[in-house]
Amino acid sequence: MVQSGDYNSNSGGEVSADLSGLYVGYALILLAAPTFGVAAAVGLLRVWRRAAPVDPILRSHFIFQQRTLFAAVCAIIAGAVLILVNVGVFVLFIMAVWTIVRGALGLKDLLNGRPIAEPRRLFY
Repeated sequence: MVQSGDYNSNSGGEVSADLSGLYVGYALILLAAPTFGVAAAVGLLRVWRRAAPVDPILRSHFIFQQRTLFAAVCAIIAGAVLILVNVGVFVLFIMAVWTIVRGALGLKDLLNGRPIAEPRRLFY
């Protein structure tokens, strides 16, 4: 399990804050489906214009979270619109499964102290 003391840096408080922020980001990703996308929208607003951390491991997770939240919010909007033509429920279901799986795999890597190999990919 990764704890804030596991990262060596000159600015320990900054790394600890970045690590805590990543845990909050993964919590919002995992809560996106049960909250019908509200947590995804809050998470996207939270990371939208924020600068990425300097540490390469934390940076990869930050980019991964940005990408995940952006795709989830876009899928929620598309699913809501496509409900009018009876396809939206399937889009929303696939989005929910994809978001939960992607969030769980990213959190697992963060807990093990591993970076995301290619954080900009849509599939893990």
